[in-house]
Amino acid sequence: MGNEASSPEHDDYPDEFAKFDGIETLGYRVLGVQPNSPASAAGLVSFLDFLVGCNGEMLLGSGEGLDEGDAYDDIDFPALLKESVGKELELLVHNIKSNSQRLVKIAPSSTWGGAGLLGVTIRLDNYGGADERLIRVLSVEHNSPAAIAGLVPMKDYLLGTTSTSFDSDEILAEVLMVHADRIVELYVYSAESDVVRVVTLMPTLSWGGRGLLGAEVGTGYLHRFPKSCRKTDGASVERRIRMGVRPTETVSALEKSNK
Repeated sequence: MGNEASSPEHDDYPDEFAKFDGIETLGYRVLGVQPNSPASAAGLVSFLDFLVGCNGEMLLGSGEGLDEGDAYDDIDFPALLKESVGKELELLVHNIKSNSQRLVKIAPSSTWGGAGLLGVTIRLDNYGGADERLIRVLSVEHNSPAAIAGLVPMKDYLLGTTSTSFDSDEILAEVLMVHADRIVELYVYSAESDVVRVVTLMPTLSWGGRGLLGAEVGTGYLHRFPKSCRKTDGASVERRIRMGVRPTETVSALEKSNK
């Protein structure tokens, strides 16, 4: 499980691979889909979809049958994409909301008009139990940053940014601190509309209440997606990515320094 797709298809943090050792349910999580891209044409859904296989093979080896010290039998996904420009690939996609898998056709392209061969940001992640690591908005304070951003209590789930997935409330807190008094775009799933949208938020302590967000959130088993929305894979609003260094990359550095 040592390969990730090349930038800008993903964010390259090889030091983070160690935390995935021994995990069988690994894939490349779709963090953001650009409009009019090959990923958009394939119907990939931001944060809810994981790329787990390609052309009949799993992208990340399970390690079954390997001796200690042997390398994992991963597919070199970046190389495969480069070799397959203009050719159709069949991807196996796992969706964490419907807990189902589907096959999609996608053709890497260098001429579609945006960043990357697929037009999607991906990152190595564990899809096992991912729906129990969601952050659900429970309540929103009046005139708070959360209220101004249009977050809806009991309906909205905070999923992440273009470079970070919110696997815990600690990661959310770090992102909010990094962006204090600055604009940050968050991916938010609505159980009411069944769509992942992008909201603009400015965390601040000067709004007159408590906390940078002004909302109570919950995580864990009790805050999974409701059964009412489990029958679909969902959909997502697409956006173009901004190239260059992003403030949220500081969060990854903070995570490393705390280990």
